[in-house]
Amino acid sequence: MQNVDDNLEMLRIKKAEALLKHQKMPETIVEIQSSEEFHKLLKNYTDKTIIIDCWAVWCGPCMFFAPIFKKLHGEFQKDFVFVKVNVDENNAIAREYGITGIPTTLFIKNKEVINQVVGAMNYEGMKQVLIKLKQSDS
Repeated sequence: MQNVDDNLEMLRIKKAEALLKHQKMPETIVEIQSSEEFHKLLKNYTDKTIIIDCWAVWCGPCMFFAPIFKKLHGEFQKDFVFVKVNVDENNAIAREYGITGIPTTLFIKNKEVINQVVGAMNYEGMKQVLIKLKQSDS
């Protein structure tokens, strides 16, 4: 009987670890305020694809892309973590990822950049990128 109890306890521990690892997806677009906050987010969501809009207030194409990013979040928030990084306020992040043109959209999984789009992509183009990423995640 002890062996069965040990096995049950081992299963409970594994299930608890899996639940802890399966982080709940943010319901809103995460607006990063610091490098520390950014790196914590990358650590907490290693198993998810994180889509990062690198932008600035003065950037016209960034303002064009902002509602597109918001609309995509509404459609794909269960599949991806959506993040906005103002490169003027978080220039250390911009330097770390070699962001030289904005808007730049980074796609990160397991702390690695898996894709990057420089410039303001239209809604249909970006939606196709997300659909392909979602299929490769499945």
